[in-house]
Amino acid sequence: MHMGESMKRQIIRNSGVGLAALTMLLAGTTTAAHAAPTASSNSAFATNAQASLVKYNPNLRAKNVRKVKEKCGKSPIAEASGRGRMTLRIDETRSAGTTYSKKFEINFKQLSHSVGWDITKSRSITVSGAKEVPRGKYGVLKAYTRYAGKKFDVYHIHTPWKISKRNVIAYKPIGVCFTFKAS
Repeated sequence: MHMGESMKRQIIRNSGVGLAALTMLLAGTTTAAHAAPTASSNSAFATNAQASLVKYNPNLRAKNVRKVKEKCGKSPIAEASGRGRMTLRIDETRSAGTTYSKKFEINFKQLSHSVGWDITKSRSITVSGAKEVPRGKYGVLKAYTRYAGKKFDVYHIHTPWKISKRNVIAYKPIGVCFTFKAS
């Protein structure tokens, strides 16, 4: 993605002390088009689909926990669009929970301790951004959940040398990614 192209990506992240109400103003003010919430997504990151991926098993633990690169979700959580000259705005608060890369069983309390956050609780994410749409162009501003992740292996407490599931990733929502396209 080149900054000279019509697509631009900006990232809002938390301050490390919890998610704060972060505001990003990408362009000036004129007429405003406000965000419309997007419908439920079919993304691998959809929180409601995650319940079927992870089952509780008190005898299974995480080990070899390591950090993975941050990434943006695949389905928009908010969107605004309109024909310019105008300013598109998104101002919403969304709730997002921990998501996973694959199906597995684990002890929830132990996994929370291993990855460093409570995997059973949702977090509030403030989505706030604006972008100027040039005259005569149709603009689309989309917001996506930004995730930090931890990769780990799952083992049984009675056979710690035998891995039952390798390279599972737990993703924690930490902020927002934006994309803008004008055509």
